[in-house]
Amino acid sequence: MYIKKLIYLGLFIYLPLTSCSQKNNTTSPIAENSKHAIPQEKVISNPANNSGWLINYEDVYNQSVEQNKPIMANFTGSDWCGWCKKLKKAVFDTETFKKWAEQNVILFELDYPRRTPQDSDIKQQNANLQRTFGQLVRGFPTVLIFDIERVLKEDGSKSQDNIKIIGQRMGYMADPVSFINVAETNLKNRQK
Repeated sequence: MYIKKLIYLGLFIYLPLTSCSQKNNTTSPIAENSKHAIPQEKVISNPANNSGWLINYEDVYNQSVEQNKPIMANFTGSDWCGWCKKLKKAVFDTETFKKWAEQNVILFELDYPRRTPQDSDIKQQNANLQRTFGQLVRGFPTVLIFDIERVLKEDGSKSQDNIKIIGQRMGYMADPVSFINVAETNLKNRQK
Protein backbone atom coordinates (compact mmCIF):
# COMPACT_ATOMS: atom_id res chain seq x y z
CA MET A 1 0.00 0.00 0.00
CA TYR A 2 2.86 2.37 0.89
CA ILE A 3 4.61 1.74 -2.46
CA LYS A 4 1.37 2.37 -4.35
CA LYS A 5 0.99 5.74 -2.62
CA LEU A 6 4.58 6.64 -3.52
CA ILE A 7 3.97 5.77 -7.18
CA TYR A 8 0.81 7.92 -7.28
CA LEU A 9 2.64 10.79 -5.57
CA GLY A 10 5.50 10.51 -8.06
CA LEU A 11 3.12 10.61 -11.02
CA PHE A 12 1.21 13.52 -9.47
CA ILE A 13 4.43 15.54 -9.28
CA TYR A 14 6.03 14.34 -12.56
CA LEU A 15 3.15 14.79 -15.02
CA PRO A 16 2.47 18.51 -14.42
CA LEU A 17 6.19 19.24 -14.60
CA THR A 18 6.60 17.52 -17.95
CA SER A 19 3.71 19.43 -19.52
CA CYS A 20 5.30 22.74 -18.55
CA SER A 21 8.97 21.86 -18.82
CA GLN A 22 11.21 24.15 -20.80
CA LYS A 23 14.01 23.24 -23.15
CA ASN A 24 16.40 25.56 -24.91
CA ASN A 25 16.19 24.98 -28.67
CA THR A 26 17.54 27.61 -31.00
CA THR A 27 17.11 25.48 -34.09
CA SER A 28 14.50 22.91 -34.88
CA PRO A 29 15.47 19.39 -35.88
CA ILE A 30 12.00 18.91 -37.32
CA ALA A 31 11.53 21.36 -40.06
CA GLU A 32 13.82 20.75 -42.98
CA ASN A 33 11.53 18.57 -45.05
CA SER A 34 8.32 17.71 -43.29
CA LYS A 35 6.30 14.84 -44.76
CA HIS A 36 3.10 16.29 -43.36
CA ALA A 37 1.28 18.46 -45.87
CA ILE A 38 -0.52 21.47 -44.49
CA PRO A 39 -3.86 22.11 -46.19
CA GLN A 40 -3.86 25.51 -47.81
CA GLU A 41 -6.72 25.53 -50.29
CA LYS A 42 -9.46 26.53 -47.88
CA VAL A 43 -9.15 29.70 -45.82
CA ILE A 44 -11.13 29.56 -42.62
CA SER A 45 -11.84 32.66 -40.62
CA ASN A 46 -11.30 32.72 -36.89
CA PRO A 47 -14.13 32.53 -34.44
CA ALA A 48 -15.00 35.92 -32.92
CA ASN A 49 -13.93 34.86 -29.42
CA ASN A 50 -10.29 34.17 -30.31
CA SER A 51 -9.00 37.63 -29.30
CA GLY A 52 -6.40 38.01 -32.04
CA TRP A 53 -5.35 34.36 -32.26
CA LEU A 54 -5.32 33.02 -35.82
CA ILE A 55 -6.08 29.37 -36.50
CA ASN A 56 -5.19 28.96 -40.18
CA TYR A 57 -1.54 28.18 -41.01
CA GLU A 58 -1.50 30.09 -44.30
CA ASP A 59 -3.05 33.18 -42.67
CA VAL A 60 -0.41 33.03 -39.96
CA TYR A 61 2.41 32.64 -42.48
CA ASN A 62 1.15 35.53 -44.64
CA GLN A 63 0.78 37.90 -41.68
CA SER A 64 4.19 36.93 -40.36
CA VAL A 65 5.78 37.81 -43.72
CA GLU A 66 3.75 41.01 -44.21
CA GLN A 67 4.49 42.34 -40.71
CA ASN A 68 7.99 40.83 -40.35
CA LYS A 69 7.06 39.30 -36.99
CA PRO A 70 7.72 35.82 -35.63
CA ILE A 71 4.87 33.44 -34.85
CA MET A 72 3.86 32.54 -31.31
CA ALA A 73 2.05 29.20 -31.41
CA ASN A 74 -0.03 28.02 -28.48
CA PHE A 75 -0.62 24.25 -28.50
CA THR A 76 -3.67 23.83 -26.28
CA GLY A 77 -6.53 21.58 -25.32
CA SER A 78 -9.01 24.38 -24.72
CA ASP A 79 -11.90 22.32 -23.42
CA TRP A 80 -10.09 19.75 -21.29
CA CYS A 81 -6.59 20.94 -20.28
CA GLY A 82 -6.65 22.64 -16.89
CA TRP A 83 -3.21 24.23 -17.25
CA CYS A 84 -4.20 25.56 -20.70
CA LYS A 85 -7.27 27.23 -19.22
CA LYS A 86 -5.16 28.72 -16.41
CA LEU A 87 -2.58 30.06 -18.89
CA LYS A 88 -5.30 31.63 -21.01
CA LYS A 89 -6.87 33.36 -18.02
CA ALA A 90 -3.62 34.34 -16.28
CA VAL A 91 -1.72 35.53 -19.38
CA PHE A 92 -3.44 35.49 -22.78
CA ASP A 93 -6.67 37.23 -21.71
CA THR A 94 -4.84 40.14 -20.04
CA GLU A 95 -4.49 43.58 -21.62
CA THR A 96 -0.76 43.53 -20.79
CA PHE A 97 -0.20 40.45 -22.95
CA LYS A 98 -2.53 41.58 -25.74
CA LYS A 99 -0.70 44.90 -26.11
CA TRP A 100 2.70 43.19 -26.07
CA ALA A 101 1.63 40.52 -28.58
CA GLU A 102 0.16 43.04 -31.02
CA GLN A 103 3.54 44.76 -31.21
CA ASN A 104 5.80 41.70 -31.26
CA VAL A 105 4.31 38.46 -32.62
CA ILE A 106 1.63 36.85 -34.77
CA LEU A 107 -0.57 34.69 -32.52
CA PHE A 108 -1.35 31.16 -33.71
CA GLU A 109 -3.65 28.85 -31.74
CA LEU A 110 -3.38 25.12 -32.37
CA ASP A 111 -6.28 23.66 -30.44
CA TYR A 112 -6.85 19.96 -29.78
CA PRO A 113 -10.31 19.89 -28.16
CA ARG A 114 -12.01 16.70 -27.05
CA ARG A 115 -15.63 17.88 -26.84
CA THR A 116 -15.84 21.14 -28.78
CA PRO A 117 -16.56 20.69 -32.51
CA GLN A 118 -13.79 21.88 -34.81
CA ASP A 119 -13.68 22.50 -38.57
CA SER A 120 -12.34 19.34 -40.25
CA ASP A 121 -9.67 21.22 -42.23
CA ILE A 122 -8.36 22.94 -39.09
CA LYS A 123 -8.44 19.63 -37.22
CA GLN A 124 -6.36 17.98 -39.98
CA GLN A 125 -3.98 20.95 -40.17
CA ASN A 126 -3.44 20.84 -36.38
CA ALA A 127 -2.87 17.07 -36.43
CA ASN A 128 -0.21 17.54 -39.12
CA LEU A 129 1.44 20.33 -37.16
CA GLN A 130 1.38 18.27 -33.98
CA ARG A 131 3.34 15.56 -35.83
CA THR A 132 5.70 18.16 -37.28
CA PHE A 133 6.42 19.66 -33.84
CA GLY A 134 6.24 16.30 -32.05
CA GLN A 135 9.77 16.49 -30.65
CA LEU A 136 9.02 19.83 -29.00
CA VAL A 137 5.36 19.52 -28.00
CA ARG A 138 5.12 16.80 -25.40
CA GLY A 139 2.33 18.23 -23.29
CA PHE A 140 -0.19 21.02 -23.12
CA PRO A 141 0.09 23.90 -22.93
CA THR A 142 3.21 24.37 -25.01
CA VAL A 143 4.05 27.74 -26.52
CA LEU A 144 6.68 28.07 -29.24
CA ILE A 145 8.02 31.10 -31.05
CA PHE A 146 9.29 30.49 -34.57
CA ASP A 147 9.79 31.84 -38.06
CA ILE A 148 8.81 30.10 -41.28
CA GLU A 149 11.15 30.26 -44.25
CA ARG A 150 9.20 29.20 -47.33
CA VAL A 151 11.10 27.54 -50.16
CA LEU A 152 9.44 27.96 -53.56
CA LYS A 153 9.66 25.84 -56.67
CA GLU A 154 10.69 27.37 -59.99
CA ASP A 155 7.03 27.91 -60.91
CA GLY A 156 6.47 29.92 -57.70
CA SER A 157 4.47 27.28 -55.86
CA LYS A 158 5.37 26.12 -52.34
CA SER A 159 8.06 23.47 -52.11
CA GLN A 160 8.51 23.29 -48.34
CA ASP A 161 8.45 25.38 -45.18
CA ASN A 162 11.53 25.45 -42.97
CA ILE A 163 10.62 26.21 -39.38
CA LYS A 164 13.20 27.98 -37.25
CA ILE A 165 12.49 27.76 -33.53
CA ILE A 166 13.40 30.90 -31.61
CA GLY A 167 14.60 30.32 -28.04
CA GLN A 168 13.01 27.83 -25.68
CA ARG A 169 9.56 26.36 -25.46
CA MET A 170 7.28 27.80 -22.84
CA GLY A 171 4.43 26.48 -20.75
CA TYR A 172 2.20 27.72 -17.96
CA MET A 173 3.24 30.89 -16.15
CA ALA A 174 1.15 32.57 -13.50
CA ASP A 175 1.26 36.14 -14.80
CA PRO A 176 1.74 38.08 -18.05
CA VAL A 177 4.92 39.87 -16.94
CA SER A 178 6.77 36.59 -16.30
CA PHE A 179 5.53 35.18 -19.59
CA ILE A 180 6.51 38.29 -21.55
CA ASN A 181 9.96 38.33 -19.95
CA VAL A 182 10.65 34.76 -21.11
CA ALA A 183 9.23 35.54 -24.56
CA GLU A 184 11.42 38.67 -24.82
CA THR A 185 14.47 36.60 -23.91
CA ASN A 186 13.53 34.15 -26.66
CA LEU A 187 13.03 36.93 -29.19
CA LYS A 188 16.57 38.19 -28.57
CA ASN A 189 17.73 34.99 -30.32
CA ARG A 190 15.80 35.81 -33.49
CA GLN A 191 17.92 36.06 -36.63
CA LYS A 192 16.24 38.41 -39.07
